[in-house]
Amino acid sequence: MSALIALLTDFGHADPFVGIMKGVILARAPEARIVDVSHETPPQDIRAAAFRLMEAVPYFPDGTLFVSVIDPGVGSARGILWARSDRHSFLAPDNGILGWAERAGPFREVRAVTNDDLFLKPVSATFHGRDVFAPVAAYLAAGGNASALGLAAVSWTRFEFPEPRVAKGRVLGTVLAIDRFGNAITNLRPAAVAGTFRHRRRVVGPLRSHYAAAAPGRALAVPGSSGFVELSVRDGSFAAKFKARVGDPVEALDAAA
Repeated sequence: MSALIALLTDFGHADPFVGIMKGVILARAPEARIVDVSHETPPQDIRAAAFRLMEAVPYFPDGTLFVSVIDPGVGSARGILWARSDRHSFLAPDNGILGWAERAGPFREVRAVTNDDLFLKPVSATFHGRDVFAPVAAYLAAGGNASALGLAAVSWTRFEFPEPRVAKGRVLGTVLAIDRFGNAITNLRPAAVAGTFRHRRRVVGPLRSHYAAAAPGRALAVPGSSGFVELSVRDGSFAAKFKARVGDPVEALDAAA
């Protein structure tokens, strides 16, 4: 296994939680390299975590272990999963976080993490990031065999990616995520849509090539870095100006030929 560990949490930076996780990893696997994907996922927001993981995975080197700890079920009977695709491996609660990561490549192996010999003792009911995820990640980064984690998982929690629908010349989509700039990231691919975009019943306008193509304060649609159309406001926040939320309906009035 690679010694590159990519961390995604909702812990923020005000508390020592992220640092403690890194300390546990490095105490057990001193050669590990740790990269922060994000620690500002909205608290307990599993779908936001799934989106951020999906967005990040394609850009990391082969062998990266993604450790995702957005875990509102911590301390309960929810399971913990390790999964492997052709390029990467993943460690996360069994709560749906991993569902969209498979869009970058299907999982070839999934295991339930049940071997508590690998955990710190005692295991806290509120901080599995420290007591379970960090030591298991260190074990894998140090070359441990994944077969020791637990048995193969037959099923695990998933939620389907909301694919756009085409109806009468319109492409119907939804807002997947809101980034820190207030851009509303949709599930519409730029190459598959054309014409005018609408958010709820509000006309946003045609797809522009970049933010500066609109006047300051005006709304526009742009092809975002995540590969999806983003609804934005030049020098402002689309989410704040138009009260945009995850799940809002979005449409392109003409399907691309």
